[in-house]
This record gives sequence, C-alpha cells and structure tokens, in this order.
Amino acid sequence: MDRLTRNAMLISTVLLVLLIVSLAWNRDLAPRIWQLNTLLEQDPVLINYPYQFKAVLFVNGIVTLTSPHASEMPLEPFLQTLDPSLKEKTAQDPAVEAARARFEQQERHVIALMLAEPDVKSVEWSLDRAWYHRHGLQLAQP
Repeated sequence: MDRLTRNAMLISTVLLVLLIVSLAWNRDLAPRIWQLNTLLEQDPVLINYPYQFKAVLFVNGIVTLTSPHASEMPLEPFLQTLDPSLKEKTAQDPAVEAARARFEQQERHVIALMLAEPDVKSVEWSLDRAWYHRHGLQLAQP
C-alpha cells in the first residue's frame, strides 16, 4: 500500500469516527420522526395508556400517527381487546362509553402534544394494522 492510499484511509477513518461521535453527542441531529416518537413515549399521560401511539411519517409539517381506530375499523374490537370484560356489553353500556371516552381523550392529548411542536402544522391518522395483526384480529378487506 503506497503512502497516499494509507494516508487517505487514515484520514477517512478519523473523519468517520468524528462524524459518529458528533451524531451521538448532539441529539438534535436525530431524525425528527425519532424526536416526535420520543416525545410520545415519554409523555406522562400516554405512558399509562395500554396503546402506544407512534409517529410514522413527518413531511412538510404534517405528522402521520398510528391509531387503532380509523374510518375503516370500528373502535369496539380495540376496546374489547384492551378490556375483555367489554365483550358482552353493548355500545351504549356506560363501561364501553367510558372506555371510548378515555381513548378519545388520549387521541386529543396526542394531537395537542404534536401541535405544540413549532414545526408541526397538522396531524393525520393511519390505521395501525400491525396492532390488529399482533392481537389476531381480522381487518375488513380494503
């Protein structure tokens, strides 16, 4: 190996190490989607809820979040999975209504949390199909 190649490899290695150290040192350089997910994971209100909302996409000020509820899927199967005692109850039962209200409160909190960020202008929801798959629940065919 000639001297020029050896020096180029040595300088490249040093620069790569410096880049890795600087990225690890400065958390502000983490991708914005990671920062938003950390915000969701560390929120004291959301920590106590059994479903973990996640940011999956952030483009032009619009953050897309996962949710077990969307227009193509009713909320009841999700609530019944979280609390099996709701399976035998009607949608008008006070326990079901309380569970629905708690979920809606969590969603509103997530929206407020995201919109409090200066670069977030809007929130969109995406059905969390992976959650349904993990829990063995069938989804309607699109």
